[in-house]
Amino acid sequence: MEIKKLLFSFVVCYSFFNVSSHLNAQSDAVNPTAAATNFNVFTSGNAIAIKTESEGSWAIGGDLTLDGTLNIFGGNTYYNGDAQPTALVVNGKVNYVSGRLQVLENNYIKIGDLSTSTIFEVDQNNVIANTRITALGGSFDSTPSIALSTPQAYTSIAADPQIDFTAAFNEFIAVSDYLNTQNTNVSWNLNEFSQGKLWVDLIPNATNVINLTVAEFNSFSEIKFNGLVPSEMTPFIVNITTVSADPDVVTLHSWPNIVGGPLSYAPYILYNFADVSSTLNYTGGAQIYGTIYAPNARFNNRSNFNIDGQIIVEAFEQNSGEVHPYLFDTTVGFPPTTSEEICDGIDNNGDGIIDEGFADSDGDGVADCIDNCPEVANADQADLDGNGIGDVCDEPEIEEICDGIDNNGDGVIDEGFADTDGDGVADCIDNCPEVANADQADLDGNGIGDVCDEPEIEEICDGIDNNGDGVIDEGFADTDGDGVADCIDNCPEVANADQADLDGNGIGDVCDEPEIEEICDGIDNNGDGVIDEGFADTDQDGVADCVDNCIYAYNPDQTDSDGNGLGDACDGSASSGPFYRHSFNLEAYPVPFNGTLHLKYSTTLDANATIEIVDISGRLLKRLTHTISKDDDDSVISLDLSTVSQNNKILFIRFITSEGTIVKRVISK
Repeated sequence: MEIKKLLFSFVVCYSFFNVSSHLNAQSDAVNPTAAATNFNVFTSGNAIAIKTESEGSWAIGGDLTLDGTLNIFGGNTYYNGDAQPTALVVNGKVNYVSGRLQVLENNYIKIGDLSTSTIFEVDQNNVIANTRITALGGSFDSTPSIALSTPQAYTSIAADPQIDFTAAFNEFIAVSDYLNTQNTNVSWNLNEFSQGKLWVDLIPNATNVINLTVAEFNSFSEIKFNGLVPSEMTPFIVNITTVSADPDVVTLHSWPNIVGGPLSYAPYILYNFADVSSTLNYTGGAQIYGTIYAPNARFNNRSNFNIDGQIIVEAFEQNSGEVHPYLFDTTVGFPPTTSEEICDGIDNNGDGIIDEGFADSDGDGVADCIDNCPEVANADQADLDGNGIGDVCDEPEIEEICDGIDNNGDGVIDEGFADTDGDGVADCIDNCPEVANADQADLDGNGIGDVCDEPEIEEICDGIDNNGDGVIDEGFADTDGDGVADCIDNCPEVANADQADLDGNGIGDVCDEPEIEEICDGIDNNGDGVIDEGFADTDQDGVADCVDNCIYAYNPDQTDSDGNGLGDACDGSASSGPFYRHSFNLEAYPVPFNGTLHLKYSTTLDANATIEIVDISGRLLKRLTHTISKDDDDSVISLDLSTVSQNNKILFIRFITSEGTIVKRVISK
């Protein structure tokens, strides 16, 4: 890196030596601000930012002190492969005093010495955010700080932009000193001069110079240009040649107002303070239009007015107004020279007249050698079609349109219009623009060339637009007129364009019979030929548990010879086998019951009984246990069913022991 810097310095110094030599030799012209590389503010030393805004980029050769609120943007130089241009370069470090520097428009910054700074690439929630830079040890939201409007990596901030401030200012100082040696070559109105008005007559095609003292400059209220105005060919240099009585501070309290179109003049006016090596205070007057060129001085911007121009100084204080990027945009050379006039539309000899002495047949002020219509007066040289012939001499042109006709008679049809397939027929009239068919054959007359016609596909009844004509199943019967052909309609006699079929039975909902819910009651409620389907049938005898009088023994006939509510298969009768080895009688009352149901039983069994109450759908509602004994005789168990019977009129009571189960059906009021 040091080798690169030394080499760059050598190149800049060599260039400066040549620039200086050329100036002294009064030959090649130079741009006095070229070494600032398009930075709006360029200092060799320190700068302080207090307020308010700069719309141009800064390059600070020393330290930057932040002591207020300032917006800065307008970078146009990309360094080190950066994704965004840099609006601020600080060769030294940043001193944080107060406030916030906002870097806008996604611009980047460079800081040479980061020893006083903390860089935040993420916010306080550790989320990637627009970069913040604070004083060492600060937090993401603390002030003073520098806030970017885009994320910028630490490595990019620290990357060296390789600006050689020393070499640049060596050149600025040499150019400033040389400009300061030039004599005044403009004239002005003496009467207005005595009244504090500088009305200047500029010399065409030359660098114009006026030398003024600080006192004279402060005495002017306005500068006005008589005739010619500052331009690329007519730059205006103001040398402030004598410092004030105070050698330490030169105060500019009455900057003169520029009359006319000052913003258009600003890139061609330069105020040169070669004699000032202390401090320049700009405190009032009018807005500045032009470049402040004081490479040996500190410049304090303390006026409420804006500066529309470049600032090249040793040190800079931005404390009021705004700075706008009107960079010096031409070269200067001395002294004015007179050249031979040639016929080229330029005032070569600088006498204010163009192409004098050359023929002008139509007398329009434009010499024949450059006149685009030399026999018809046309001072404006208008040539809208750019064909080199003035509009007043042009033949009326007929515009070609895309219609298959040679409208403009040039022997070519529809030239200039797209012809994708290259068949000589423009797309706008080609009946098959992507397949070459110069003959445009169209046997079926459908407007599509035969080479582009698709084979005709027969429509079939399948709910699909087979032939691609935008209509589905055309030509097939649609009895209910709902737009769905009968062959695929799930309810062909009742209109149902949506074909809704929620139960997926293949029959549209509008044609479905109302469905009756099956309940567990020994009846085929839904008429499907099956009784109590979907309910538990423990013994697989075809009788659901909720109505089975012996749910653990296969007894599809439900025989109950003794009428005790327990099927013979479960009560131990000789005919049904030894399912119950003990006598057991159970009676439920009252029927119907109201809230409380009583179970009276007699048994010869010692056992633990489980009593279950289920609803008609087989859902268990309540379960309890009870110990029974062979000594029990007409014992009664009372059940509080007030809660479960509210919504269930029919209930089933299961009395379960190790010997079997008895089921009773009861009804509540």
